[in-house]
Amino acid sequence: MKALVFKRYGKSAQPEYADIPGPTIGPDEILVQVHAVGLNPIDNIIPKGTFKPVLRFELPATIGSDVAGVVAEVGSGVIPASGGADSLRGFPRRMNHDSIPRP
Repeated sequence: MKALVFKRYGKSAQPEYADIPGPTIGPDEILVQVHAVGLNPIDNIIPKGTFKPVLRFELPATIGSDVAGVVAEVGSGVIPASGGADSLRGFPRRMNHDSIPRP
């Protein structure tokens, strides 16, 4: 899948599109087929290493965590939402290689 990633920290670290393996989910997680991602000012700051003492990413790391999309897979321990909702928007608690659609 395609994702916006950074491979190193530093002043000149530039995020780039890359092909990465798709994520696997645990029993208490869902997999979202991402249709839109929002990039925030912090997404430009994280690769520079400013938040490295607080936000530790395993490199290469994906950026862009405000997502909207459709639930593609549901873990065995996930309790379904009322009303049969199959779409999601918001900020994930744990990110696992969320992809960013290429413009």
